Amino acid sequence: MPDREFAVAIPAADEGAVKPWRKLLRGLDESQHGARGCLGDWLEAGASYCLPAGAVIVLCDPLPGGDKKRVRLWRVKTDGTTKVERDSTLGSANAFGTSVRGTMRRLMDKHPPGPGPARQLTAAPPRVNERADTCGLCRQPVAAREGVLARNHRGYTEAQHQPGHCPPPPPLKNDFAQECGRCGGWLEKGEGVLYEAAPAAPGPYGKAVLKARHPQDCPPPGERKAAPPRANGREQDCMLCGHLVAAGAGLLVRQGAGWEVRHPEGKCLPKEELWEIIRGEPGLYRRRPERWTPAGTVLRSTLYDHGHPFPADAPGFHRVRDGEVSAIVTTVRERRPQYCRDEDGNQPADLIGEDGWHFRILVRPATAEEAADILAEEAKQQRQAQLATRRRSLFEFCDDGEIPATPDLSGTVQVNFGAPRSLHQHWPDDELHVDEQAQAAWFLRYNGADGDDWSLSNHGSFIARRMPLTEERAQLVADLRAEYAQGDASA
Repeated sequence: MPDREFAVAIPAADEGAVKPWRKLLRGLDESQHGARGCLGDWLEAGASYCLPAGAVIVLCDPLPGGDKKRVRLWRVKTDGTTKVERDSTLGSANAFGTSVRGTMRRLMDKHPPGPGPARQLTAAPPRVNERADTCGLCRQPVAAREGVLARNHRGYTEAQHQPGHCPPPPPLKNDFAQECGRCGGWLEKGEGVLYEAAPAAPGPYGKAVLKARHPQDCPPPGERKAAPPRANGREQDCMLCGHLVAAGAGLLVRQGAGWEVRHPEGKCLPKEELWEIIRGEPGLYRRRPERWTPAGTVLRSTLYDHGHPFPADAPGFHRVRDGEVSAIVTTVRERRPQYCRDEDGNQPADLIGEDGWHFRILVRPATAEEAADILAEEAKQQRQAQLATRRRSLFEFCDDGEIPATPDLSGTVQVNFGAPRSLHQHWPDDELHVDEQAQAAWFLRYNGADGDDWSLSNHGSFIARRMPLTEERAQLVADLRAEYAQGDASA
């Protein structure tokens, strides 16, 4: 049969007790020290509860000063009365020590706690706060003896205003300087108050938009303070002259929805004649991207000169099409790199379909001395391309050659013609041999690759074709020897 239940009045706190408490004991947590090891339901002093016979009540009344605590253990008897099982006043460190816990274990072993929470029958009389404190509901001050003491969700007593008497919350001050959301006048930190400019969006993550405004009515337009100039936090190009502005040395100016940097009034330098080239580097995002090219790098690049003509006398200049030229330029500096993610093709032209860094580099026309090496290399490549065209016409695809069954190359000399070799090439290059005494030339084409007809080879894995050394061919041989001289690194 279920235990009989009785109405039990919980006694009030002792006179002068500091933060007293009462609990219906349901268990002990041996891993916790002191009163934290008492597990159970909080009980309000002065209230009455419906408790079963055998229920154990713990009453703790700390004495003023915090050095000692009075601990009482009550048990509900079968006739509804309570029996004091223990009443001791000990030091705070030993108030819930081995002796008291032993008594608790003995009582719970003899009278196991029943299920279900303690049911409150009558409310406890309100307790007046004896000292000034902060209201646990509205977080505003409560004067001494003007509020009540109530137990919060953690089981601790806290001061609160009288029920229904919490004042409306005061307006929050702005934590940083900003413009008034209503008139646009400037407000220093703490000078304005916050208000809800836009309600929270629906959903669990919606938040209201808070802005600052004047505490009372906004001043007339002529009396509103203008926003102070803002310094740039990082280096950036000046919007007026294009020169680089060091961090903190310029001003931020609102341009539409964004901000631009410019020099202070009268500090702009003479405008530079610079052009911009762009480069894209596909890859993963990294917090500090490397610069694409350091200042002073000389390179050939394509430029767009719509509305800003590029000088036609620049080294290596030639026009590709209307509005687009190619020339040798020198890098001056880079703008801040931007990481672009591919979203429906909304990418720069050099990063279509890929994620990567987009670089914008400011350049100027290279001087003759700076462009000398690149122009020399381009002239060399052009000469070698012309020689390759002549070689293919006169030696590889000629009509006056013959393929003997047993070629004799004993009196020939090999001529270097700069055969390009791939890093993955595992077969020998073609060869050109000349026998000036016999006025003959031999071109050896490799014929040992997969798919070749090996039966056509007449000189190892090569097809050796013999042709007369005409005046035109002799001139080409001389030109090849001059271009690919012994020891030439590009040969």
